[in-house]
Amino acid sequence: MTVSTPATSVHGDLDQPSFSIASLSLGTNVHHNLPTKIRTASRLGYDAIEIFIPDFDAFVHEVGVGHHAEMFTEEDWLQVRATKDLELLCAKTIGRYCQEYGLVISCFQPFREYENFAGASRMAKTKMGSLPPRLQVALDRAESYLRLMPALQCDLLLVCSNLLPYDPITESYTERDYLDDQVAAFTELGQLASSYGVKIGHEALAWGTVVNRWEQVWEVVDRVDLPNVGVILDSFNQLGQQWADPSEPSGRRPLPPTVLSDNLLKLSRTIPVEKIFFYQVADAAKPGSPIQSFPTFPSRMAWSRKMRLFPMEEEGYLPVLDFTKTLKRMGYKGVWSLEVFNASLDSLDEKTVESHGQRGIDGLRKLHEACSHL
Repeated sequence: MTVSTPATSVHGDLDQPSFSIASLSLGTNVHHNLPTKIRTASRLGYDAIEIFIPDFDAFVHEVGVGHHAEMFTEEDWLQVRATKDLELLCAKTIGRYCQEYGLVISCFQPFREYENFAGASRMAKTKMGSLPPRLQVALDRAESYLRLMPALQCDLLLVCSNLLPYDPITESYTERDYLDDQVAAFTELGQLASSYGVKIGHEALAWGTVVNRWEQVWEVVDRVDLPNVGVILDSFNQLGQQWADPSEPSGRRPLPPTVLSDNLLKLSRTIPVEKIFFYQVADAAKPGSPIQSFPTFPSRMAWSRKMRLFPMEEEGYLPVLDFTKTLKRMGYKGVWSLEVFNASLDSLDEKTVESHGQRGIDGLRKLHEACSHL
């Protein structure tokens, strides 16, 4: 096996952050497998890769039907026969494969549907002996991923907010009640994750039914007050919710011009930089015409799935540079990781992984250069 030199040894710039890319941003797993993505990311000079859980699941299925045999030894298969745990073997193999190619697994993502646990905070206040059943089921689901992470050699699980089947906020169950319940739920999750040596990063999605802004995520993280529970900031999701609006002809929310700068200043004065566990970077194209919103498929979700771009690409219109400069001024020195969904990822072309990876690393380098004179 030819292994590339880890990118961190060739940057020549001690101030440059670690560059990462989500495996999903290199092509759909329907046409492009995870080992190919890992090798390509390494060759192009990335330091790290986020493992998209559907990509990992696809790899496990492929192994189960006989693919990737060269990645396993006879001893590996004897272990699976003894433990009946193909998932764990695949996690160890992917962790080892990334290490051989000089990549850190920066994040395992996304853990979805960890939300809307009415009554969880009352349970915490009264110190009842058992958790609400739905919360316990969600924690069991979380543990099915947490148990794999030491084998992956990955210590960060991304937990995103969600589009819910209905809006739970009513006169009798307010947003305050909702966030109280999320604090109780994330306290339980953080404690569970600590037993595996894993951190939890909470991210607001732009189309989240209730949680869709960094302020809400920070309130939950701050009140949980555990060292392994922190904030994940995503330039697309925050700017796409608080600045942009793909359902408007202009592509922007009708807001005063100072709203963005005021919000970024507020962010810089609110979240301690050590509680920002991860930074995901993406821009987006402005829709040619307004995107209609539906209850089960909001306009921001449709826009996200098909029109994200890598940073510094000409078609992008979100103020990603301003957002990134804010984090740098705050002293953030963690990973910059690309999370780009786009219709182009569905291409069958075998060059898809290479072309998207190259666009991504070029964008990160341009973004870093644009921020380097602060």
